[in-house]
Amino acid sequence: MHGDMRSGYNHEGMHGDVRHSHMHGDMKKEFMKKMFLKEMMGYLSDDDKKKLIAAKLDIKISMAEKKLEMMQEKKKLVAMKLDMNESLTEQKIDFLKMMKDMIK
Repeated sequence: MHGDMRSGYNHEGMHGDVRHSHMHGDMKKEFMKKMFLKEMMGYLSDDDKKKLIAAKLDIKISMAEKKLEMMQEKKKLVAMKLDMNESLTEQKIDFLKMMKDMIK
């Protein structure tokens, strides 16, 4: 009814969609990396574990700081764009008023 259900093979789901029973490449790499790190942590001394955790936290802090900088830069760009749009709208209003005065 549902096609070939053997492990590792494609099979058709209940609604006709093809399902895969394997991990995608990126997910598999991340899983393997986590398993490797978990295994390596067992061999490290408590002091080395603390150093590794501190290094990971430094990386996370650095990434968060970069994200904050990018957000602040984006905020500046958006503000500049809004100022420019405001200026253009003011110019348009002035131009339309001038046109109105000309036809009076």
